[in-house]
Amino acid sequence: MMPPVASRLAAWSVAAVAVGCASVPKPPAPASAPSAPPAAAAPVQPENSMPPASTVHAIQTATPQELVFPEEDFRSRQPVAGPPRPFRLPPIKPFTLKSGIKVYLVENHTLPLVSLDLSFEGGAAVDPRGKEGLASVCMAMLTEGTEQLDKIAYAEALADTASSIGGFAGDEVVGVSLSSLRKHLDPTFAQFVDTIRSPGFRQSDFDRLVKRRIEGVKQAKGNPAQVASRISGAVLYGHAHPFGAVITERSLAALTLDDCKAFAKTYLVPKNAKLFVVGDLTEALVRGYFDSARLAGWTGAPPKLAALPAPETMPGRIFFVDIPGAAQSTVSYLQFGPKRTAPDYFATTLMGSVLGGGFTSRINMNLREDKGYSYGARGGFGYTKTYGTFNAAAQVVGNSTYQSLLELDREIKGLWAGKPDFALKPEELDREKRGAILGLPGRFSTAQAALGQYRSLVYFGLPLDYYDSYVAKVDKVPASEVMAAAAKQLRPGQAVYVVVGNGDEKLIVHQKDPASKTGWKDVPYMAGDVGPSKSASQLTLREALVQLAARGDVGTGGLVELDADGQLK
Repeated sequence: MMPPVASRLAAWSVAAVAVGCASVPKPPAPASAPSAPPAAAAPVQPENSMPPASTVHAIQTATPQELVFPEEDFRSRQPVAGPPRPFRLPPIKPFTLKSGIKVYLVENHTLPLVSLDLSFEGGAAVDPRGKEGLASVCMAMLTEGTEQLDKIAYAEALADTASSIGGFAGDEVVGVSLSSLRKHLDPTFAQFVDTIRSPGFRQSDFDRLVKRRIEGVKQAKGNPAQVASRISGAVLYGHAHPFGAVITERSLAALTLDDCKAFAKTYLVPKNAKLFVVGDLTEALVRGYFDSARLAGWTGAPPKLAALPAPETMPGRIFFVDIPGAAQSTVSYLQFGPKRTAPDYFATTLMGSVLGGGFTSRINMNLREDKGYSYGARGGFGYTKTYGTFNAAAQVVGNSTYQSLLELDREIKGLWAGKPDFALKPEELDREKRGAILGLPGRFSTAQAALGQYRSLVYFGLPLDYYDSYVAKVDKVPASEVMAAAAKQLRPGQAVYVVVGNGDEKLIVHQKDPASKTGWKDVPYMAGDVGPSKSASQLTLREALVQLAARGDVGTGGLVELDADGQLK
């Protein structure tokens, strides 16, 4: 039995609901719908009895709303962006610490956050021959723990304060980064110092890390995109050049823990180091942390880095790596380009963006939207302190590899030669200008992103107020300068192609077809389509590349077959 008080409360609740429902007017039934018969009164159920097992049918009394979609003319046009506004960054304050570290400080007291990068000379360029991957492994080892904290305790200490510390290695620099709330900076900075000055360097951590990297290399060799990335430096710069080094299972297995200890002792020293700080700190606070007793005994200068040798691109025009059974292929175009400090940098950058910078770029619209060969194709200029390069690449369906290479070659050569069909369109230039200008604040949206931008300015020797005039310089570039940059900086005669895919894949080609809606269609690529042949078989990727190289359609030099480490087969 229900308690009397509960029974009365339940009755009052039912009555209240009934009164509330009675006060709400019911919507009128549709005129065409017949009136529903009155429902029979339900029999009164004794307390604690189960309701009858019957199906209750709900009656929809509301009339479905008629949806109206406006067709105003303005909805068919993209809103016009406003005029570009000057971009002003907080000032960068450079100063030097007692230890010789050069500091670049950007104060930002809006949020109680601090991010910093401490960069040292070194990087993959100093990896010894036969021990490629040393700098990367050693910098990763720094965050495996300190002398006082093992890996788990190290990670837990950071998690307790929602902080992060990370090591990184590039081609010519290595470094350690820190990100923390201002209120937790003291313990995080103490851990940051121990990471650099007294890393744990435990054998078990080293063995585990190296083993994982070896397995990663093995896995990468079955992925066309990763293979192309692995060997592109070797093809463009040559195996003897530091930027052409390829990390292999053998080079990783040759590393020792003593190598990492020696690397840290040699290169993680304050002289010539650069510290980039963004956040809720002042110069006095930065000096207080880095000139403290904790770092008093930290001294030393790194060895002078040897000058980089001249690149020696591997002889050949098309470089092919066979990945049996691969469903996709990767096609890449590689060439050297201007330096980052070239006078026509802005025109060159806009030209690269039109060609391959984003979704609406020419090579992506060709290979993805028009042909349907790829999910995405991109291209653009990249820079180191010494060199500039241009790279365009796409991952494509295996049977379209040959045609994709031809399309990539056609787009680049057409713009380079200034053919009428490839002339720069006003809407293309305007789109890329707006994208570069309106996207500029996004480069500084986080402290870590801002650190990267400031680090690049210093790395390339650009003025610290570089971005103050960025908007005006981009906005005033005319179409004539962009086309001149294409003629000067695209160098198809010196370019090489890297193709990675299944050599036995049977191919298609794109041919004219008046009966098709587009006037073109994909058809099997038959042996008889390219010169005299007694066979009517469909060409494979390897056969097509052999014939393409022999004809010289994409340049002379021939076909060279490599393995997944970039070595001649």
